[in-house]
Amino acid sequence: MNPSLIKEREAFLKRAMAMPVVEKPKVNSAAIPSSSSSAAAALEGNSLRRPPPSVASSSSSSSVSTELRSIDSTRPSLLQGKFAVLSRIVKYMKQRHLEGDTHPLSVDEILEEAVLHDTPPATIRWLEEEALPNNPKIRVTEDRKFVFRPKYDIRTRKDLYQLLRRQELKGLGGIYLDDLTESIPDVEKIIASFGDHVIRIVTPHDKKTILFYNDKSFDLNVDEEFKQQWRAVSVEGVHETKIEEYLKRNGISSMSGDRKSFTPAQRKKPGQKRVSNRPVHFKDNEHVNDILEDFSEKLAKTS
Repeated sequence: MNPSLIKEREAFLKRAMAMPVVEKPKVNSAAIPSSSSSAAAALEGNSLRRPPPSVASSSSSSSVSTELRSIDSTRPSLLQGKFAVLSRIVKYMKQRHLEGDTHPLSVDEILEEAVLHDTPPATIRWLEEEALPNNPKIRVTEDRKFVFRPKYDIRTRKDLYQLLRRQELKGLGGIYLDDLTESIPDVEKIIASFGDHVIRIVTPHDKKTILFYNDKSFDLNVDEEFKQQWRAVSVEGVHETKIEEYLKRNGISSMSGDRKSFTPAQRKKPGQKRVSNRPVHFKDNEHVNDILEDFSEKLAKTS
């Protein structure tokens, strides 16, 4: 080996041995936990102090539902809107009418009595100018106050009896029970007190009850023997003309309603064109009238 290189190597080793060395102190892993273990311990401590996520979420949802339930029903403007306020007002005015309070109220008085204190000013203005005046269940007085408008203006049992009787005498038909329910209180008890003077009919399409006045003056007492003979006669399968002929042979006149003769309208067959009887005037080829010749006379002579 080159002696110069050996000298340089020995000089380098001497310099390296002469440099001071500082050792880093060793950390005891058993005494100090690692970062991951410390984070886990911190989370573990927090879990001891706080409920688990499921419990927290359920408790928060239950608290929200409790807050919603705790909101008083006197704040419908926050939950349902102005039409809910209108519906509550109409129901309150109806209940008030049935309880005998028929004096009119202003909008502010209605909101006060119906416990609708938190109604927004815009909704109050809408109620006063548009909703209540145009509602068929509400009547407006001259001083811009409002009162419930029932279907029939009746107050007592006598008024209801006269109403049913008047409907029957004028041929106006029956009255819906729902219309009477909002007009007079305890209507079921009053109708029950009328007995057989009132007939109930339930409509098949909407299952609503209609009341008719039963006029006892039209009741006809028929002998029981005549009823039995009437029921004993069977006319099933017998034509009406034969029944009428039988009655005439036995000297019994029969009543018959005037039947209107109905002639069905004749329909035009498709594809059939209308034929006109008017004479046909040719207007074409007018510019050659002096050249055209009429051969009708010659044809008549030859024929």
